[in-house]
Amino acid sequence: MRVTECAQQAVLHARGEAGRLGHDRIGTEHLLLALLRDQECLASVILGERGVEVETLRRRVEETAGPGQGGGPPGEDLLEAVRDLPTTKPFTLVLGLAGREALELEQDRVGTEHLLLGLAREGDGVAARALEDVGVGLLQLREAVISVYTAGADPEPLPADRGPPPWEPPAGARLERVLPLASEHPLPSGDLLVLLSLEIWSDWFDLRYAIAYATPEPEGELPRPAVVGRCEVSDRAGTEYINWFTSSPAWGMVRGHQHTFVPAPPPGTEVLELRFNAPSTPVGETRPLVVSTVVL
Repeated sequence: MRVTECAQQAVLHARGEAGRLGHDRIGTEHLLLALLRDQECLASVILGERGVEVETLRRRVEETAGPGQGGGPPGEDLLEAVRDLPTTKPFTLVLGLAGREALELEQDRVGTEHLLLGLAREGDGVAARALEDVGVGLLQLREAVISVYTAGADPEPLPADRGPPPWEPPAGARLERVLPLASEHPLPSGDLLVLLSLEIWSDWFDLRYAIAYATPEPEGELPRPAVVGRCEVSDRAGTEYINWFTSSPAWGMVRGHQHTFVPAPPPGTEVLELRFNAPSTPVGETRPLVVSTVVL
């Protein structure tokens, strides 16, 4: 299920709210504060439907959360300081609960109203308590959401699709060769990145690797946090390799992954460099965790 642009922005802005308050974790309170920043989103409309004053709720959240160590640094220093802030388990749980709320309400997208319901449904975090304090628990918020839907409110827009179009292997493709990689790379998370193989076809190549986790599967429906981010490939000739397809499992202590890149390495290419970036590395930036050189 896709996520609306407003909901995506709220999740991103939660990081900034944590930094502004000088906190070292991103929690449910920061997501709620991020939702309150956008007066046009459906979450704000829902709260207005229940007569909640945004400023009153914001003060309640900030008073309950309290300041961190010395408050957040200003300007560009804040952006740098919050770049690698971890999220709390309740924050991660809320994202999953928001998706379930959207499904139960038979919606085709996850919007800010579902994030708001997820915050209330989580039940124990600062955000859930603050919502209860101003008189809007989960049942009241669900009633307000249904009321707004019934009144004909337009759904929040989905972001423009910036990804590549669906890719299908061309007819007559030929497997040129398979290079075993068989190398292990410890990750800062304590887990292990295992490079398996490079399969070079006539028009593309597949990179296969695995993540061997050092800790058991999370309980319940909590997803594992990402331990590596975007994979980039380069050669000495400056060929632009595009990741057109990715296959990633959702569970298991050892998870095999496949990245399909186009084009195939041009004739005469001797070396490929593989760079695995840190999780949540913005597009256009490079923050490598692992760099590996493959001799073809």
